[in-house]
Amino acid sequence: MRTVTLLGKALLICTGLLVSPAAALSPVLTPALTAQATKEGDTMSRNTGVYTWGPYLIKTYTDDIVLKVNSPEVDGIALGTPYERLRYESFLDTFQDMPLTPDQSAQFAQKWKNKISFLLYTHSPGPVAQEEELWQQAYNQGKATETKGREHSYLDLYQPATLTVAGKTLTAKPEIDGPYGDQFTLPAGTPQFRYLGVVHYTFDLTGLPTSGSVTLNFKDSGGKTYTQKADLSQLR
Repeated sequence: MRTVTLLGKALLICTGLLVSPAAALSPVLTPALTAQATKEGDTMSRNTGVYTWGPYLIKTYTDDIVLKVNSPEVDGIALGTPYERLRYESFLDTFQDMPLTPDQSAQFAQKWKNKISFLLYTHSPGPVAQEEELWQQAYNQGKATETKGREHSYLDLYQPATLTVAGKTLTAKPEIDGPYGDQFTLPAGTPQFRYLGVVHYTFDLTGLPTSGSVTLNFKDSGGKTYTQKADLSQLR
């Protein structure tokens, strides 16, 4: 997983109100939709360098870097469909001067066949200076496991999430992008350096309906429970 500059927090803030037209979800991308998603991502990257979430941003809790009293650590939730994930991949690759080839786009579309992913944009509940100590406490209590290739943080405390689709419950393990550092402003107006990161939960909907309402359930690093509904009929 890759982050371009501040593609986690910044894009969530900048694109929450940018709306693009929605259409029925396509669990398997046709060659035409594959080409269209690739072109959309490439065009956004070349024209503005800002990724437009539009209707794929299904929930916003915090819309800037000024934290309010009792702000949850989850800033927002986006829902990635096969179409959106390819569009995003195309955006990133063009941003890095490596635009997708038709073959690469086709392979990526095949990888995301029948899958959707919920992306949780989050920030640490406390300052970076406290993260190692809090992680060690959680580790001693069996709530965190040793990680490789990234710093210890609140992100290690995320556990599997469930998705209810047509009465069936699916489970997915968290995939972590982060932590990254950013400066936030506290309610009193003072700056504080905190971690941020993206938690991905990906579900395979093979054999299940890809229209209508689904319900995601998960807990953040502090154990707070979130229940988020999404209407797949409103997304391409």
